[in-house]
Amino acid sequence: MTAIVSIKQASDKVGCDSNGNGSCKFFVTNAYNDRQLLLKARIVAGSGADEKWFNSIQAGANAKPTAGAISTDWKLAPSATEEVSVNFQVPKSVADGKYSFHLQVFSVDRPDDDFKDGEPVYLQIQNAVAPPPPPKPFPWWIVALVLVVLLTVGVAVWLIMKPDDSGPVVEKAKVPDLKGMIWDEAQQRLKQAGLSKFETSFKFDPSKRDPIVLDQAPSAGTPAEAETTVSVVLSFPGIAVPDLRGKTLLAAAQTLSNNNLALGEAKSQPTDAKPEQTVIDQNPAPGQAVDKGTPITLTVATKPTRPVIIWDRDLTKLMTKQKQIFKIMPRGIEPAEQ
Repeated sequence: MTAIVSIKQASDKVGCDSNGNGSCKFFVTNAYNDRQLLLKARIVAGSGADEKWFNSIQAGANAKPTAGAISTDWKLAPSATEEVSVNFQVPKSVADGKYSFHLQVFSVDRPDDDFKDGEPVYLQIQNAVAPPPPPKPFPWWIVALVLVVLLTVGVAVWLIMKPDDSGPVVEKAKVPDLKGMIWDEAQQRLKQAGLSKFETSFKFDPSKRDPIVLDQAPSAGTPAEAETTVSVVLSFPGIAVPDLRGKTLLAAAQTLSNNNLALGEAKSQPTDAKPEQTVIDQNPAPGQAVDKGTPITLTVATKPTRPVIIWDRDLTKLMTKQKQIFKIMPRGIEPAEQ
């Protein structure tokens, strides 16, 4: 069975603040290039964890956060990628340790058949705080002497430098340099700078496993108000679909295999303008970012007098290997006549 979506987490490790609050993000991609999916997402707690810790989940850019560990329905366009945000609060009574959970995305229409479980994310809990060392005895007369000196100096400084009646000057925050950071780290750096608003876009980059900041606006060091929205471009790992047009069907299938992709369907296009058994179109288009094992649809030129796509012995061997790896056999190809 082909997975209906792929799931990538922003990080495989998360933590929480002193109050037990934390969050994590996932990126869900539609595995189909010709089908819109109606989905739901939910958090599945691992050993020792509790789904009650997860107090809200937001699936889809236009969806509102839903209380609890399961989202509302959302529509995912063909080959589209959307973000799923999860917030949690761990009770302080929970013992220190590492607890796992993962995101599950399933079809609203066929939840028991069409679903995908993501990789585990580990939540590190550390509530214990070392007690402060006992205070050392200190001569109180020294404290009194220091206070007198500070008070005297403070009065002298106040007399010399009177307060400015024009009021305090509020300095603008400076946009931090986010390039090269993992997205979770970049968000923390923005919060530390007093900037809470941001928007994200994605750029295909198969060399990076985690979402990495590739570009930002405003640029690093730019003075910014607290309400300024910082735009960041994040890397999206995947495989670039090769250009198969003009290749023979066998050569195109071999190229797909070399790039960890699958031949999903071959469609006949009767024509005299192109050589028989030559690829004249493809879907997804060349250069589009897809996941490993994604089925690619090819349109193949055939003779008008016999609009049938024939596979030979070499193609049969290649498709048998594909079925073993990706569990996919192509549609639209007929066995060669013996």
